[in-house]
Amino acid sequence: MKQLRYAWLALTTLIVWGGCNKEEGFQHDPSAPVVVDKFTPATGGAGTEVLIYGKNFNNDTSGVKVTVNGVPAFVAGVVGDRILITIPPKAGTGKIEVKVNGHGGASTQDFQYQSSYIVSTFAGSGVAAFSDGKGAEAAFNFGNRCGIDIDDNGNLYVAEAENRRIRKIAPDGTVTTLAGSGNWAYTEGKGDKAEFFLPLDIAVSSSGTIYTTDPAAWTLRKITPDGTTSLIGWFEAWGIGIDKRNETVYITQCANPGAVYRINPDGSGDKIISGLSYPSDVAVDSKGNLYVVVHGNHVIRQFKHTTWEPGVTIGLTGQAGLVNGPAASAKFDSPWGIAIDRNDNLFIAGNGTWDGSPTNTNQCIRFIKAGTWDVSTYTGGSTAGYADGAGSAALFSAPTGVTVAKDGTVFVLDRKNNRIRKVITE
Repeated sequence: MKQLRYAWLALTTLIVWGGCNKEEGFQHDPSAPVVVDKFTPATGGAGTEVLIYGKNFNNDTSGVKVTVNGVPAFVAGVVGDRILITIPPKAGTGKIEVKVNGHGGASTQDFQYQSSYIVSTFAGSGVAAFSDGKGAEAAFNFGNRCGIDIDDNGNLYVAEAENRRIRKIAPDGTVTTLAGSGNWAYTEGKGDKAEFFLPLDIAVSSSGTIYTTDPAAWTLRKITPDGTTSLIGWFEAWGIGIDKRNETVYITQCANPGAVYRINPDGSGDKIISGLSYPSDVAVDSKGNLYVVVHGNHVIRQFKHTTWEPGVTIGLTGQAGLVNGPAASAKFDSPWGIAIDRNDNLFIAGNGTWDGSPTNTNQCIRFIKAGTWDVSTYTGGSTAGYADGAGSAALFSAPTGVTVAKDGTVFVLDRKNNRIRKVITE
């Protein structure tokens, strides 16, 4: 923004040197329209300085009002045919409108608003251990490519492979153990009477029932809100997703070739999609379409509801990397987990390598816009590490699980950092 400041200073200096008679040419004419010709820059986030060019403005800033997408902006100054503004927080994408003493004009072009995503640590000390508690008092030991989900009340549920437990995190960050003793075994029961081999992924239905996969035990299990586990069926289940409209459960068999199964009410399963290269996770949109993370091919694939015919493929098949853009040219690098928001936008947890390799290029969460299928980096980047902050300044190390609350807040299971991270918009 220094360039705009320098341009503004130069502009005001020239006008002052030009004398008072030039200022008279810049007086507002109430009988003529206010015109916004253009503005620069065309994109930016909160705090971005934007220079507006137009006609019939007024040097008296008290009578000049500017909005961006209907949100009032701070007017830093007006000099003749130019106005300097600061973009307000949460403005969103939309027209820039200038009003002078009640008379207004708007741009033909939209200002493209770029939201700022702030990452903080929601729970976990960062030490691989086991302890319940609030926030940083709690300790996790994921040890594998684990998943996370959230219910309508804001409670998070975490599958914790190395500690062989299912953990619950309340909206205030308090972590408790819902099920599992920590023993390496298979036993149904309530609370710590239940035992797991490798609880890996987790999903919560609209009614509050929790489902978890345990591929080492070849089981798909159900957990009631009080922590009582029971067997649904014997499957090599890895990823799991739920159709929130009717609570139909789908699971992935992460093999090559691998498959996607629909689980029936009697606990049996129908193989509905086959021939995939290590499908790791699945999500269901508001129309019942499936989105499968094909880990082995570095892509996300859509399958149409009921027919299960292939739809769009997002990413270049077989090509790993961190490339944003249209679906046909974007690249992922061993993607693993997937979540979907209420607008059917997709969130992809990046680094699904078996060991959480720090050299993987996707130490981040990717965002896929519904309908256009354009891919962008939501938060994080290509560097493994640990840092809270905004956008690409935030660092993750092998994020494998992601979920979205109904208010749009995103939670990330940060595998190698043994933490749960929270991402909010501004």
